[in-house]
Amino acid sequence: MGMNVKRVWIKTIGLALLACMMLMGEASAFGPSTMYTSPSTDPGPGTLYPRAIRLQYNGTSNGTMLSTFEHYVNGTPTFPIYRSTDGGVSWTQISQVSDTVNGWGMRYQPFLYELPQAIGSMPAGTLLCAGNSIPSDLSQTKLDLYKSTDKGLTWTFVSSIATGGKADPNGSYDPVWEPFLLVANNKLIMYYSDERDASHNQKLVHVTSTNGTTWSSAVEDIALADSTKRPGMSTVAKLGNGNYILTYEYGGSPNGNFAVYYKISSNPENFGAATDPGTVLKTRDGVIPSSSPYVVWLSGTGPNGTIAVSSNSSTDLYLNSENGASDTWTRVSTVVPQGYSRALLPMADNHNVLILTGGPLGSGHNSVRYGSKELGDAAQIHQLESSRYAGYYMRHYNFLARIDTNPSPINDSKFRMVPGLADSGGVSFESINFPGYYLRHYNYVLQVSRNDGTTTFNQDATFYQTAGLANSAQVSFRSYNFPTYYIRQLSYTSMRIDPLSASSSTTDKQDATFIIH
Repeated sequence: MGMNVKRVWIKTIGLALLACMMLMGEASAFGPSTMYTSPSTDPGPGTLYPRAIRLQYNGTSNGTMLSTFEHYVNGTPTFPIYRSTDGGVSWTQISQVSDTVNGWGMRYQPFLYELPQAIGSMPAGTLLCAGNSIPSDLSQTKLDLYKSTDKGLTWTFVSSIATGGKADPNGSYDPVWEPFLLVANNKLIMYYSDERDASHNQKLVHVTSTNGTTWSSAVEDIALADSTKRPGMSTVAKLGNGNYILTYEYGGSPNGNFAVYYKISSNPENFGAATDPGTVLKTRDGVIPSSSPYVVWLSGTGPNGTIAVSSNSSTDLYLNSENGASDTWTRVSTVVPQGYSRALLPMADNHNVLILTGGPLGSGHNSVRYGSKELGDAAQIHQLESSRYAGYYMRHYNFLARIDTNPSPINDSKFRMVPGLADSGGVSFESINFPGYYLRHYNYVLQVSRNDGTTTFNQDATFYQTAGLANSAQVSFRSYNFPTYYIRQLSYTSMRIDPLSASSSTTDKQDATFIIH
């Protein structure tokens, strides 16, 4: 196949398929929708703290989603189990996890998990639900573990992992809180918050088990030297490079109370010195999220995948496509309302994420709301090579656009070509290493900037693909809001939009013509 024929195929058939995939991606987004609304007759806040899993080790049931949440009722509380068989669009209650050993109820902080491998006598695909069993007077806390071997229809007690004092977070009663489960190193790991050490207001610890019934001594993950500090709410995700990221809220942080911090390690049983708080999560535009973070990693968004973090302080998601590098966090808006300890769940395509909220802390009557967010399909990623200068690719450098040969880092030259922000018949270019940042013109100069959602931004970031001005087998890109202006390179070091036409010089046309890879 000749080179020109190949390029024609890229421009026509390949981009037609790409457009089809983009439309499918748009159609898959949904929400905000309501799973459950707390009636006014129930105690406030009615609901909080949702969690969800997507089955991956259960054969023909793979893809089924299960969710639960704190459920405030008149009487003994349980964790209701809801199921979705349509990719999270709709949900139906199928069961509940009841306290069968203490008589107190399953009251706070549920967590759902599916075993990816056998742990003791529990085979891969066993479902686990950990939670805080607490009596009605809140006088004790107990992190108990239940299992289901029938995909969530029934639940039986497995073990009790940690027992603490009164469920009061003022630092005086020694409770245990906020379980999170993970399998690694052929062990079941439970991370939790622990107030039982008199040397700390609260610290983050984990225990391990090879059978789910007997557990190791607690190991400190975050135990800050200043005993007034209060780290809490560990969540952990495995990244594509084999590392693990732990996020938590840092009560008393110098970067704002309950600022979100994180640590990265190759071993989820050792995140370094427990006295080291790690790194504050701070976006490129200076935003530091706070309170009740939750972290996941999505593999299908690009070469490094994308870390996504939610927090209580905003409806935004905080994204990182550079394996957690501290200066590469961005943020994107979502349709799902704020809430205390919102949950995230990668969907089956691994580039959409399900977001669930049980509502804010307080005495109102919350609803469990949910929706999805598209974080970008890796199939949409392309490079644009200059027609005039073979081997030179469009890239961003200090957030300004230019062309370079052998651009480094390579991801600076990769863009996700998505439906135009101002017109879906056009195209917009999203940076893959700065999710939510798009190529736009500003004073005619091309730069990569965070999408602020304004009409002006959307128009400045939208272009129409045309036959190449210098070679019809290649492509050019015409500005949405300056219809006679085209993207072009200028002396390698900058790119801009300029007015071009059939009568423009051959050089100008070549500077505005590109090859899509």
